[in-house]
Amino acid sequence: MKLAPFITAGLALLLTACGLGASIEAPKGDSYTAALQEADAARKAGELDVAVPLYGRALQANPEGMDAKLGLGQSYLALGAGEEAAAQFRDVLAKRAGDTVARRGLAAALITQGQPELAEKQAEQALASDGHDYRALNVLGVSLDMQGRHAEAQARYRQGLALAPDDVALHSNMGLSLAIVGQAREAIGQLLPLASGPKADGRIRQNLAFAYAMAGDFENSLQVSRRDLDEAHAQRQLSYFMRLEALSIQARSAEMRRNPQFFPQSSPTRGT
Repeated sequence: MKLAPFITAGLALLLTACGLGASIEAPKGDSYTAALQEADAARKAGELDVAVPLYGRALQANPEGMDAKLGLGQSYLALGAGEEAAAQFRDVLAKRAGDTVARRGLAAALITQGQPELAEKQAEQALASDGHDYRALNVLGVSLDMQGRHAEAQARYRQGLALAPDDVALHSNMGLSLAIVGQAREAIGQLLPLASGPKADGRIRQNLAFAYAMAGDFENSLQVSRRDLDEAHAQRQLSYFMRLEALSIQARSAEMRRNPQFFPQSSPTRGT
């Protein structure tokens, strides 16, 4: 029997601004550097609706501006616009094949397009250039999880956490991966501190709700889901989680990978 997909608050937020990105006419005297600096500041502040047109303005001033293309790709990626993000990263790589930021960004963009095998290859290339790139390790882990290779994914997350012990995306993805394979208590240990921390978002909380359900703690699962979902959707999600909990690990993994709303959290492609 096909299970109904659950609804994640975090995914909805990522997709709300996909239509942004048309460049605006650059005012006279506006320089590439000034527009780029404004755009970078807006992106790092999470103001993606401001950042995207500013990157467009910078690229009007300098159509070959690689930093603007990287920033625009990162902004599209944060918005869930994987195809648009991939185009920017590929443009950079066509001119700078050794750019690990663009390589990692392309891997993350391929994940959002449901192409984990291709993403794995790109992430591996990024790591071949810099084996200490914990963000690339996170993206590689996500690509492996999305192929059902959870033990390999967790090994990559652990490598990343050894390099960046406080990275939220690595902890969140590790928790989700552990919950999928039935290590629910360990998953809760990864996710509970994050869910009450200052960087918590809907994706982290729904990962925690999933982990509680996989531990058979349906009451706490429902309570966490209610923080982001209305009652009807929280109940629907709990019902879905309960059915997943009753499946074998293999069947649970396969069902989640068929779910079009299963997108593990990716870390930014470039540090702030």
